[in-house]
Amino acid sequence: MREYTPGELSRLLGIPLVGPDTARISGAAALTEARGHELAFVGAAKLFGTAQNSSAGCLIALEAYAPAPGQAVLRSAQPRSHFAAALATLYPERAVSPGIHTTAIVAQDAAVDPTAEIGPYVTIGEGTSVGRGASIGAGSVIGANVRVGEAALLHPRVTIYDRVSIGARAIIHSGAVIGADGFGFEMSGGRYRKVPQVGSVEIGDDSEIGANTCVDRAALGVTVIGEGTKLDNGVHIAHNCQIGKHVVIAAQTGLAGGVTIGDYAIIGGQVGMGDKARVEARAIIGSGAGILTSKIVRAGEPVWGTPARPLRQYLRQLATLSRLAARGASRERPSGD
Repeated sequence: MREYTPGELSRLLGIPLVGPDTARISGAAALTEARGHELAFVGAAKLFGTAQNSSAGCLIALEAYAPAPGQAVLRSAQPRSHFAAALATLYPERAVSPGIHTTAIVAQDAAVDPTAEIGPYVTIGEGTSVGRGASIGAGSVIGANVRVGEAALLHPRVTIYDRVSIGARAIIHSGAVIGADGFGFEMSGGRYRKVPQVGSVEIGDDSEIGANTCVDRAALGVTVIGEGTKLDNGVHIAHNCQIGKHVVIAAQTGLAGGVTIGDYAIIGGQVGMGDKARVEARAIIGSGAGILTSKIVRAGEPVWGTPARPLRQYLRQLATLSRLAARGASRERPSGD
C-alpha cells in the first residue's frame, strides 16, 4: 500500500496544510480510532475537542479548527467531501484486468472491447456490446442486445435481462436485477393473464445501483434511471418509472409503476409510492413516508408521514396526538377518593 505525506495529500486535494509534514499516511479511520499512520476528518465544530486529542497522523478539518501542538491539519470548507476524495486515493479501486475468462460463455456476435474484463462463469448473450474498460464480475448473466458502457463496473452475480442499456461508469452491485418484467396482469375469464412487458431499461452514466435492487423493464417504452442517480440496497423501481438525474433513493424504498422523480430529489428509506406519483425536482421525502397514487410532491419543505405531508404539519399533528393521548390517560387514572 502506498504512503502519502500530509503535504502530498495537500497537493492532491488542493487544500492547505498547517503543521508538520512528517507523517506517513497509508490508511483512514474514525476520528476517535485513528492512529499515527491514518487520516481522519473533523466535519463539525462540536468535534473540535475530540480532534484535539486525536492520534491521527493527519486531519482534514474545518477552517475554524485550531490544531493541537504537533498536529498536521488540512484545512477545508468541506471536510467530508475532501475526505472522500482522499479515501479514493488511499484505497484505489482494483485495476481492470483485460480479457475473457476461460469459463465465460460469450455469444459469437457479442462485441467485447479488448480492454474489458469478463470474469469467471459470466454469460453474455447475442448482440450485446461491452465497452472499453468495463468489468463484469464472476457469475453475472448478461442477456441479448444489452449495451454495457465504457468503464461500467458490474460486481459478481448481477443479472441483466435482454435489451437493457447500462451507461458509462455505472456501478451495479451484487444481486441486482435489471430488466425483469414489470408487474403487469389483466383479469380475464376469472384468472390473471400476464401482459407482455416488451419495453426496456436505461441506466444512466455515473449511476449506482445497490445490492439486491430491482429495476423492472417498461411495459412499453423505457424505464429510466438518470445520470448520476444513486439507488441504495433493496430498492424496487417498477415498470415505466422515470427517475431524473442525481437522485438519491435510500434502502427498502418501493416505487409503483409510472412514478416520475425530478432531478436532485432525495428519497429516504422505506418510502412507498403509488402508481403515477410525481416528485418534483429537489423535493425531499422523509424515511417511511407514503405517497398516494397520482400524488404530486412539491419541492420546498420536506414531506413526512403517511399520507405524506409537509414536515411542519406532520410534527404539529404528532404533537396534537400526544396531547390527546396524555389527556385520555389522565381521565382513566383512579380519582384516589
